[in-house]
Amino acid sequence: MTTIHDVAKQAGVSIGTVSNVLNKTNKVAPDTAVRVMEAVQALNYVPNTMAKGLKTKKTRNIGILAEDISAFSSGDIINGIWKYAEEHDYAVNLCNLIVNNRVSSVSGSIYQELEQTASFQKSVEKSLGLLLASRVDGIIYIGVHPRDVGHILPSFDVPIVYVYSYTSKDDYCVNYDDFQGAKLAVEYLAEMGHKRIALLSGSIDSVASHKRLMGYQETLMKHHLAFRPEYICTGNWLYEDGYRNCVRLLDLSEPPTAIFSMSDLMAYGALNACLDRQLRVPEDISIHGFDGLEHSAYTHPALTTVQLPLQEMGRKSMETLLHVINHEQPDSRSILLPCSHVVRKTVGKCSSPIYTAHH
Repeated sequence: MTTIHDVAKQAGVSIGTVSNVLNKTNKVAPDTAVRVMEAVQALNYVPNTMAKGLKTKKTRNIGILAEDISAFSSGDIINGIWKYAEEHDYAVNLCNLIVNNRVSSVSGSIYQELEQTASFQKSVEKSLGLLLASRVDGIIYIGVHPRDVGHILPSFDVPIVYVYSYTSKDDYCVNYDDFQGAKLAVEYLAEMGHKRIALLSGSIDSVASHKRLMGYQETLMKHHLAFRPEYICTGNWLYEDGYRNCVRLLDLSEPPTAIFSMSDLMAYGALNACLDRQLRVPEDISIHGFDGLEHSAYTHPALTTVQLPLQEMGRKSMETLLHVINHEQPDSRSILLPCSHVVRKTVGKCSSPIYTAHH
């Protein structure tokens, strides 16, 4: 097995110089660094990170504990973590709790029930045991739905950062800004001349719904638009909720000219409800989504939506974890990243509505 001594001998330098090049600890003359790296490649030398870890008490391994890697948000977050870890010479261990197989719908109360089950608690215990046994330097917990998850993990000595979730304790959490994202959407609808803007809300027990509702209300007030309770429909984030609630809105004596949906899935349902009523989007009615799902570029017409900064959340959670591991102060304990606006084809300028429901 090739050792660091062999590399030093091949490159004609000291062991200390090889160590400095590999660990980037001290500056080495560029031509010397090239010679060392050529020797490393020629000899297929692989540094023993476990041995290095025993010396520094760091393994340069971090653990990801994901509630469900199949959730639409998880893949991009994990990619962001992975890329940042790779750039900083960290390896990643991933554990998946597969919660979506165990729940029937996406609401806070459903997850609270799930968290009490013996099978979920056993899954958490097992995954956490695996990560701690592999001596990770820190853990990133990825929620499947933004909610308080502070009671799920027991206390342990390894630093932890929560992403797409939060806790009521003084933990490090990285999330996107629901309030700002909703304002982006409603601001755009108001700028396009819409005065009758309806809202398809997610589950009422969700903090995300509350913050988006606040963004909706504040933007209506800013533009001196009426808040009409009959324009607020609550659902469960799903396609069926969007379809059903859109039909209800279209049947009002004064239907809206625009609909802001708190999820792209509900927006898909609303789009199809309008098509089934022979309404043209956006000529007769405008529809705005929220989530930035990949499929939203391929609806007909393509959905205007709010994009979540998922990759950036992954990167930021890894950056925050490395700060904590290295005893440096992160930017903040609760980080909110801004959403972005994706303008496509489902929102148009408001003309007097061509259709009338019961006029």
